[in-house]
Amino acid sequence: MEPRGCRRKQQGAAEDKENTAGTAPPPPKRPRCTERRALAELPAASTANNASAAPSKPMTRAAAREAAAAAVEEEARRRECSAIAARPAASRQTDAGAAQASVGPYVADIDGYLRSLEVEQLRRPRDDYMVAMQKDVNATMRGILVDWLVDVVDEFKLLVDTLYIAVSYIDRFLTASVITRDRLQLLGVASLFVAAKYEEIHVPKLDKFSDITDGTYTNQQVVKMEADILKYLNFQMGSPTVRTFLLRFLISCRGGNCASAKRLELMCCYLAELSLLDYDCIRFLPSVIAAACMFLARFTISPKIRPWNLTLQEKTGYKVSDLRSCILRIHDLQLGRQYSNLKAIRSKYSERKFGCVSMMASPVEIPASLLEDLDK
Repeated sequence: MEPRGCRRKQQGAAEDKENTAGTAPPPPKRPRCTERRALAELPAASTANNASAAPSKPMTRAAAREAAAAAVEEEARRRECSAIAARPAASRQTDAGAAQASVGPYVADIDGYLRSLEVEQLRRPRDDYMVAMQKDVNATMRGILVDWLVDVVDEFKLLVDTLYIAVSYIDRFLTASVITRDRLQLLGVASLFVAAKYEEIHVPKLDKFSDITDGTYTNQQVVKMEADILKYLNFQMGSPTVRTFLLRFLISCRGGNCASAKRLELMCCYLAELSLLDYDCIRFLPSVIAAACMFLARFTISPKIRPWNLTLQEKTGYKVSDLRSCILRIHDLQLGRQYSNLKAIRSKYSERKFGCVSMMASPVEIPASLLEDLDK
């Protein structure tokens, strides 16, 4: 069955062919202008197609060359962006490594700047806000909210970076404002809305964020909560997350085996997302959690090999003793000793495209010798 538009076009073309067949003469050639004519005698110019066209000055040769060069450059940029978008995620991750290598002289400055941001009080939640500030919500409710947001991010096809930023907004807001349990989901969906505006190129429409709550909240309520978030965060929207440091550590410590490097990356990402569920992980800096995930991922993949070495210690800036508490906490999450009833992240990373890393068993105990500092 042909689309209606195609059939109509074919009928119109047939009619035109019948009308022009045989006797219709070709259009006359435009006569050469041999004498001047008054403006009043000239036919009125049609403005249907160029009503908004404005007269332009004659273009010089230099300007024409610049315009042509700009057009060629824009076309090359467009093709490059299209090619990058068409590549698989693993290839784009390689590009990220090349990009970091290209700014090699500035890596130390960038790392220092990110570490200064992660300790700023305005960009970090209090690690005791559930006790000091909140009365009607608790850590379990927060974990359920984060678990739900993981599914929402997957449903909306958002970047995982958006999830990390949204959780950061939630914790920072709860540090400064008391909220009731019936508005906790509203805070979560509004935080995701703000994070999407900050991180995404294409932001889902407001209706989708209110509809995802099954009509519990209206568009107006989401917008009002968005304004409250911006107010309490004092428009300090950017802050480094666990993922920010994790990707930097993975790139700087990457080995030669692409398959094992990809498996390590997926395991690190899985453990890092598990840390989002746990309110107690707020007490650790994002860079500490990222380094602890590196340790635990390497231990899970190769339990008989020492997971930490001097290179990792140098690149991350942390000794094993600095990470011990965080490692043990995330290990409990990995083994299901904490928040085992929250399944979204485990289900996500059990899929083939994520390497089924959540199905990989980790030793129940980490040998004490592996948690000792290295001898230089």
